[in-house]
Amino acid sequence: MKKYWYAFVVFTLMISQIQAQSGWTRKAKSFYIQSTASYYSSKDYYTTEGILFDSGSRFSSSALILYGEYGVTDRITAIVDLPVVMLNSFSSTETVAGVGSLNVGLKYRLFNNIPIAIQASLEIPTDDGTNFARSKQPNALGTFDEINLPTSDGEFNVWTNLIGSHSFGDGKTYGSLYTGVNFRTESFSNQFQAGAEVGHLFFDKLYLIGKLRILEKLSSNDGFQGGSFLYGEGTTFTSYGFNAIYKLGGHLSLVTAYSDYAGFLVDRKNIYDGATFSLGISIEY
Repeated sequence: MKKYWYAFVVFTLMISQIQAQSGWTRKAKSFYIQSTASYYSSKDYYTTEGILFDSGSRFSSSALILYGEYGVTDRITAIVDLPVVMLNSFSSTETVAGVGSLNVGLKYRLFNNIPIAIQASLEIPTDDGTNFARSKQPNALGTFDEINLPTSDGEFNVWTNLIGSHSFGDGKTYGSLYTGVNFRTESFSNQFQAGAEVGHLFFDKLYLIGKLRILEKLSSNDGFQGGSFLYGEGTTFTSYGFNAIYKLGGHLSLVTAYSDYAGFLVDRKNIYDGATFSLGISIEY
């Protein structure tokens, strides 16, 4: 049981947004809450054809994210994920603010003693997908341009994932594999994802976790024009990242994360290529 406990703690401390994947579930009536601030900035845009384009204007996004888990039973965990504040801007525009899409889901462990689970999550839009930012300077005609920088894409998503995990040795090392499909509405293309995660506990206090994920377009709606790249229509990528989780004592932990994009498995398309940095704190009982 000890080896499974170590791996369980690793996963319940991890950042969400379909990035934290494990076959473990929380014990009944236990809970976990995390608050995380993140920042992302880039001027390197990959077009829908995968061509790198320097837009000349830097895109930046920051967010305050609340994430929670609750053990409904020993084999069912309820999950809530909400970016309560998101700030989007280009270097040439004003900053716009909004609430990100609400993600609610359930994870069901298929077997009592084997960490294999199915997770289904409903992503609920918090607005109609429009949030216009005005340019800082007027154009040649003396008017101010506006660009849509939505914090929610205005459409429902249903994520389904199959996840398998295993701990090794004394339980301080674990590995996880997952795959899933995002079913989208409003004529957006469905998406496929797959990934792997490996983590280890050092000094009984510090977790270091490595992640690899791919996202592909599953269906084809070539005639649909999704507008802002923030809708994610036609977006594909390979991403990698690292988490560091340090137990502060008692029930508190400090959480940091770094993630970035690459093109060695899946080409980067319709995405700004840059790193995301996150810092947060968590509490669990």
